[in-house]
Amino acid sequence: MSNIIDEQQLNDILDKDIFELIGGKELSEEKKKELYLKIGETIENRAIARIDDKLSDAEKEEWLKLIDAGDKAKMEEFLKSKNIDVAKLVVEEALIYKLEIASLFKESQKTKE
Repeated sequence: MSNIIDEQQLNDILDKDIFELIGGKELSEEKKKELYLKIGETIENRAIARIDDKLSDAEKEEWLKLIDAGDKAKMEEFLKSKNIDVAKLVVEEALIYKLEIASLFKESQKTKE
């Protein structure tokens, strides 16, 4: 394993809720729900950006037409035909985002000391 992150930190990132990682367990359920929605939107936007990066200009036009038509089955088939695994992208982006938030929080705690 690399020296960037030790095994315990990795397990924490994978296993713990984001609020456990940043010490926000005392937040109200309403505030947590609000933050989860914002986090979800950010992850979704990141996944969409990665999909966009994988498509040529012509494919992007075709993709936008499918989105406008709203046919989820055709959208899924299109992405599969381009070897784009949306679920995998979302999981990757969720882990990356979680790691970024935890790292930022950890750094902010160091500056307070």
